[in-house]
Amino acid sequence: MRRAGLLLAAGVGTYLLILLANFPAARLAAHLQQQYAPLVFHSVSGSVFSGSAARVERDALVAGPVHWRFRPSGLLKGRLEYRLQGDLMQEPFEGRVGVDLAGRIHLQEAQVVLDPASLVELYSPVGMTTTGRMVLHVESLELQDGFPGHLSGQLLWSDAGVTAPVSLVLGEVRVQLGSEADRITGEVSNTGDTRVSGSLGLSAAHDYSVDLQLTPGRATSVEVVEFLKSWGQPGPGGSYRLADSGRL
Repeated sequence: MRRAGLLLAAGVGTYLLILLANFPAARLAAHLQQQYAPLVFHSVSGSVFSGSAARVERDALVAGPVHWRFRPSGLLKGRLEYRLQGDLMQEPFEGRVGVDLAGRIHLQEAQVVLDPASLVELYSPVGMTTTGRMVLHVESLELQDGFPGHLSGQLLWSDAGVTAPVSLVLGEVRVQLGSEADRITGEVSNTGDTRVSGSLGLSAAHDYSVDLQLTPGRATSVEVVEFLKSWGQPGPGGSYRLADSGRL
């Protein structure tokens, strides 16, 4: 009797895997578009088990092409989990994404290459010309209602700098990412001639805060020092504090 039960369970499991492997990805994409609007999929092909989309959009974020493959091990955590690879904002990314029974999205061990110029264009109230390359590594992220309830990881900006409207050499900038009370946070540090430290914050309502301490170095240009004198608050050791807050 026990053997018969095991065989029945194995048969049901195999049948479900066959259904999953052949379930059209386009039908799941339509459901996700309704569940997580304004999420939009374009040119979806393949199955829920393994497939791709030529383009995925949500607000200003654009990904594509995107390829996915089902990870059965995610079922042990009560999630439908996938391995993703593709391009985000025309830069490569990869990682694991899962959806649990409560509808929360979980992202783990994800890495994305970012263009600093694209981020400045999207979010900076001041036009700037930047240098370098950014890599975002997300150790874990839990997304619900379109905002991270939990986040851990880091953003690394190598060869960081600004060439206009002023010249600023920042070296390697590291932002340690975290979360607290409906806010995502970032602790900033760097290795450049001009020293930077401080904190960043963004709430679910898109309220942001910036509180940075900049200390000019020997190679810091006169223009940068004059800018800091005009817009910053003098601090210890020749530093200047730049603080701002508002809503994106």
